[in-house]
Amino acid sequence: MDLTFATTSLPQLDADVLAVLIEDGATLPDSLADLDGHLGGALTRELAGGLVKPNAPSIVSVTGGAAGPRRIALVGFGPEADGRSDAIRVAGSRIAGVARASESASIAVVAPGSDEDAAALVEGIVIGGFRTHHYRTSTVASDEASDDDATPRYEGPTTLTVIGEGDSLEDAVRRAQIGAAAQNWARDLSNAPANHLMPVDLAAEAKALADAHDHLSFRELHRDGIEAIGAGMFAAVAQGSADEPRLIVLEWNPPTATEPNDERLALVGKAVVFDTGGISIKPSGGMEGMKLDKSGGCAILGAMRAIAELGVERRVIAVVGATTNMPDGNAYRPGDVVTAMDGTTVEIISTDAEGRLVLGDLITYVKGQGCGAIVEASTLTGAMVVALGHRYAGAVARPGKLQDAVVAAGTRTGDLAWPLPIHDEYKAGLKTDCADLKNSGGRDGGGLAAGAFLQHFAKDTPFVHLDVAGAAMLPKPRAFYGTKGASGWGVRLLADLAASWRP
Repeated sequence: MDLTFATTSLPQLDADVLAVLIEDGATLPDSLADLDGHLGGALTRELAGGLVKPNAPSIVSVTGGAAGPRRIALVGFGPEADGRSDAIRVAGSRIAGVARASESASIAVVAPGSDEDAAALVEGIVIGGFRTHHYRTSTVASDEASDDDATPRYEGPTTLTVIGEGDSLEDAVRRAQIGAAAQNWARDLSNAPANHLMPVDLAAEAKALADAHDHLSFRELHRDGIEAIGAGMFAAVAQGSADEPRLIVLEWNPPTATEPNDERLALVGKAVVFDTGGISIKPSGGMEGMKLDKSGGCAILGAMRAIAELGVERRVIAVVGATTNMPDGNAYRPGDVVTAMDGTTVEIISTDAEGRLVLGDLITYVKGQGCGAIVEASTLTGAMVVALGHRYAGAVARPGKLQDAVVAAGTRTGDLAWPLPIHDEYKAGLKTDCADLKNSGGRDGGGLAAGAFLQHFAKDTPFVHLDVAGAAMLPKPRAFYGTKGASGWGVRLLADLAASWRP
């Protein structure tokens, strides 16, 4: 979507939809006085009639004359439990819905209030306008129409114009668009079916991202490389699949950064492009949703895109483990004992607790590359969905500055994270008679036990495990995301954290 800015008189504005936010209880903004007069007071009457309610768009159709906006959306918004910015993002998503319903090519919005408000509005429009239909064939005009009569599928608005001026406004809005577009890119990757996006394809996407940006480098390890570095847990998960795994590394090294490698932020992600559960196979009902088990890793890639395009002035390394978890004759089994990259031996209790095995080795790997803090994102446990639903991710960590910073970044971006503890008692449940650890400690505190398992590999490095199983995988449309499936949760949070984190 092309982003432009204008100070045009609203009665002469050329746009399919002009959207204006109306805060609960507010009168018509002064900026709409000329347009209201042009429409014979139609906007004032709409407000006076009490039809513009919080979080419900009211549409005034404009008729007569070629000049001016073809449609006006007065979009009410009001108090939200998660704050003003989130209420505005939701309103922005509804604006995208108005454009979609009318198949509008261009949207214009009157910049509301502060630069922060305008940024939130643009985030809501871009994220709320996302749709997944890449694999649908073109719809036809009618049931009787032939293929020759097929009409193009509506792909959403192509132009977004912000009515306002000022360098700070333009900067805030452009940065918001970068983060929102990166989030939608991550959603596309997450939603892709496994037969269209295998680990080698995800690595190719990461390489293309690095090729497109200065100071962003890419490298990868194949199956033999993963085995050669001693990443026995990752290799065990991958060994049941004929599809090649990939260990993907992106490094952001801007010329303005001054911190050494051992102080840089590390982002780690799980990208199991399809998870059958392995030998501990999942029930068939709903298994198609396991294409979304790569959402954590895709969010890491999306965050690196945003970090590069925003020009974040600190070094960041990202490591993503991409594989499938399959139950063929070479697959690892419950009861097997595998050796992690750091030498830890792990008894396999469930092959469906595969994510923590991949991530444990990635954490050891990134520590060896140099970092001062690690934040990891993964769709790891159903227990976290039970605990927090689909609004929050769990920020599982030993309480401290890094966990506080992650939660604060989530509050700023609307990617909400709830702080949860790692305690030695949870690790006690991972004890086993025949190895150093087992990979599953049972149902009680399952999301926290998974965090304790990963903390074992982070050791003394500040570490936060983000369990995004609920927040990243939406069973139905929610809030400003606009659609079910992948939400791209974490992209903007992690980009914000990279810009703001200080040890």
